Amino acid sequence: MSGSQIFARSIGPSVEGLGIPACANFDLAAEPVRKNTTLLIGGTHGDEPATVLLLESFLQSPAWAALDASAVIVLPLANPDGYKRGTRYNARGVDLNRNCGFNWSAASEEPPGTAPWSEPESRALRDFILARRPAKIVSLHWALAELDADGPQSTALAQAMWAALDEPARRPYRLRVTELGRGQRRLQQTYAICPGSLGQWCGYGLTYPDGSAPAMTTLELPYDPHAASRPDELAAEHLAELRTLWQRDSAGYLRAVEPGVHAMLTAACLF
Repeated sequence: MSGSQIFARSIGPSVEGLGIPACANFDLAAEPVRKNTTLLIGGTHGDEPATVLLLESFLQSPAWAALDASAVIVLPLANPDGYKRGTRYNARGVDLNRNCGFNWSAASEEPPGTAPWSEPESRALRDFILARRPAKIVSLHWALAELDADGPQSTALAQAMWAALDEPARRPYRLRVTELGRGQRRLQQTYAICPGSLGQWCGYGLTYPDGSAPAMTTLELPYDPHAASRPDELAAEHLAELRTLWQRDSAGYLRAVEPGVHAMLTAACLF
């Protein structure tokens, strides 16, 4: 296996028949399930282009070329119809990150679909994960400026990604993990549940046949890559400010966040 190579295939079609691309540093068609595989996902929301572009640049980076000993799969664009339209949703107006089967809710604030796994993109991703059984999953989103670990099995992965950043690179982000309360047997979640999200399904609802569960982290890109710190509460207009920044200088935004993002992704792949 050579990390300098990219083997590509589609994991399934979107609503409009577009392929959902998967790239790996090994031949997905020829090789069986590999131990300790890392799965990186972008473009779940089509109006979050930085997540797609950062994964595409990672595939062309020296870091990717150096991952010879690690099995890595990259899905840079999980929602091709939404990306083509520049919208959060798929072609049926469904938020794919509210359509997964764990804690799905018809009353979700974002449109969750008619039922869990109602959308072809969600089903394709679910079936691919169940078939390949990645040990680690990192999903990129835009732009709550944080690194979230879903489930106690995910804490060490998130901490390894956090440790890959120097102090200046950490400033726009915060780290959030799920912990067990002292003296309590039940899981105490440290933040609000997103009904039907991929993170919740992978982190809390998914167990592989061997009894293991994947380590799941969500990497929320910064809304301001030059922020001195990540405030506890984001301003209501932070997304509008980000979109203005992106329209004015998308290349500058990518230059600012790419080194830290690539460092965190590399740490996840090597973990």
